[in-house]
Amino acid sequence: MYQCLLDFSNDESKREADTLYEELMKCGAEVLYDDREGVRSGQMFADADLIGVPIRVIVSPRNLKDNKIEVTKRDNSVHAVVSVSESLAYIMKLRERLYLDIDG
Repeated sequence: MYQCLLDFSNDESKREADTLYEELMKCGAEVLYDDREGVRSGQMFADADLIGVPIRVIVSPRNLKDNKIEVTKRDNSVHAVVSVSESLAYIMKLRERLYLDIDG
């Protein structure tokens, strides 16, 4: 899983991204947390694609204004904007479905 923090300088975004990262780790998810300062979102997404990460979680001030987090699957078969409160459950369910698809 690849988690992007799109505005390093935004305290609310940083706090939400850090909290979600910790919750995902507690659930046993492998998460690459991209919080590089000064790196544009397109570069982060390109890096995630090059690495081959199947799920991308995007925390941005734009979506947080509506109390939302964006979740996409690498193959673009899933693109959802979910509430912060539902995001952990949504991501873990998507992760479970992904592994079920892989295992057969």
